[in-house]
Amino acid sequence: MSKAAKKSIWITAIALLLIGIAMWLRYISRSIDGTYGITQIRSGIYIILLSAWGVSVRNRIIQVQIRRYLLAISGLMIFWLVLRTVKYSVSMTDLRRYLWYGYYIPLLFIPLLSVWVARSLGKPQDYRIPFSKWLFYLTAGLLLLLVLTNDLHQWVFTFPDAGLSDDAYSYGPGYYVVAAWEILCAAAAMGMILFKCRLPHSRTFLCLPLIPFALSLAYCYAYVTRIRWVWVLAGDMTVAQCLMIVGIFESCIWCGLIPSNLGYDELLEVTDLPIQITDRDYRVQHASATMKEPLENRRLQQMTSDSLLLDENTLLKRHRLRWGYVFWKEDITELNKLQQRLEQTREELRDMGDVLAAENEQQAKWLKLTEENRLYDMMEKQTACQIGMLKRWLDELKETDDPGRARCLLGQVIIIGTYIKRRNNLIFIGVQQGEISIRELRLCLNESMENLTLHGVNCRISVKGEGRLSVEQAAQIYDLFEAVVEESLPTLQCILFFVDAEKTEKEIHLSVQCDEVLCHLKERFPGLMLEEEEGLSYLTWNMKKDRG
Repeated sequence: MSKAAKKSIWITAIALLLIGIAMWLRYISRSIDGTYGITQIRSGIYIILLSAWGVSVRNRIIQVQIRRYLLAISGLMIFWLVLRTVKYSVSMTDLRRYLWYGYYIPLLFIPLLSVWVARSLGKPQDYRIPFSKWLFYLTAGLLLLLVLTNDLHQWVFTFPDAGLSDDAYSYGPGYYVVAAWEILCAAAAMGMILFKCRLPHSRTFLCLPLIPFALSLAYCYAYVTRIRWVWVLAGDMTVAQCLMIVGIFESCIWCGLIPSNLGYDELLEVTDLPIQITDRDYRVQHASATMKEPLENRRLQQMTSDSLLLDENTLLKRHRLRWGYVFWKEDITELNKLQQRLEQTREELRDMGDVLAAENEQQAKWLKLTEENRLYDMMEKQTACQIGMLKRWLDELKETDDPGRARCLLGQVIIIGTYIKRRNNLIFIGVQQGEISIRELRLCLNESMENLTLHGVNCRISVKGEGRLSVEQAAQIYDLFEAVVEESLPTLQCILFFVDAEKTEKEIHLSVQCDEVLCHLKERFPGLMLEEEEGLSYLTWNMKKDRG
């Protein structure tokens, strides 16, 4: 037999002994005079028993809501016994009557609280009675108010004209309403308890809660039919019903309908986990069979956290209970093996990461070189013609002995070289930013203008507007300027270049004085308009949106 079972048997035996003493005191009080002290002792025994039961409920019951309801029921039963004891200890009629009315505080609320307990049976720990319960509390409160104000209306108890006394009265209509409330709540509570005694998906019933319920019904029958020995030994209806209520709820605890922290020994006998339960002073109260040697008191007290490494593969854990602590050992061998595998994998990944980092670095370099080659290819493609011209002029410059021709060739080389530099710069900016600012285009044209001026060409350039152009628009404007310069360069005397970049369709106007014919530029720049008059060529190009 487990330690918990032995303890329960001892407590039950002591409770039955005290009840037997109280019944014997009631019996002898009927045959001797001066029984006031005996009555007080008997009431004190029952109050102590109910108080002890309330304390045990507080310590044992796990579900918070059921614990609160049972504590309230225990308090109401103690209050009932106190009222009854005081009532039979005073002689003032009015006080006795009001104490009698006070009986209905527990009589109305104990059945209602029993309904809430019954409804909570088998529910999870976080279960809460719906908010509508307050309507039932309100109903019980109104019925209690009806009883307590009975002297004003006498709807519950009616008294003869001789006076208001609980020795002579009859029942009014309100009494039957109050009694119906008590009976309905008690019947509902017992009905739910009996229903939940049936095991799910079977016809088996938990019989233990039925025993105090059957005893309660038998007692009520014996009390009403006035069976003499019942009246002699247990004629106190208040005490009897309180004990029956305790018996019903206690049986629900014992059979598991109300979750409690009983049965630790049975649980620890079958568990494979090394575990022990101590009190607040770390004295061992329960220990599993797998806890071969109970942990030392001193070592437990020195724990500064809820986990302590006992050895390489054993972890001691702690959890605080209401009246002590629970300690258990965890085998972390597999966890350590997993940790080792993770460390090994981390090292492998670190090595692999170094390889991947090197590969990524090489890939980044390769991508950079590829992009640079692409840009160089693009630049070479865009300026291939100018590069060819530059090469021919440089070769001719090396071979010529004429200073005038050399000076002319050198000026042409500078003009073409400036275009190549600035055109490639536009390509770089376009790749990086996706568009070209008008300011950047103006810088390109101005530098070309300066070199033309040094070459002896009267050159003026004007770009109207601010903002940004697409890469294609900026490139075509600069390419048109360069194409006109290249075609007319040998005899170019004057060039005026105007760009209106404020309009959606950019407009370009050129006025060129040279001996060369520029009409074949129309093939390269569709839409280019050319007019010639007295040695001057007037060019107008309207850059439509689809060309940008």
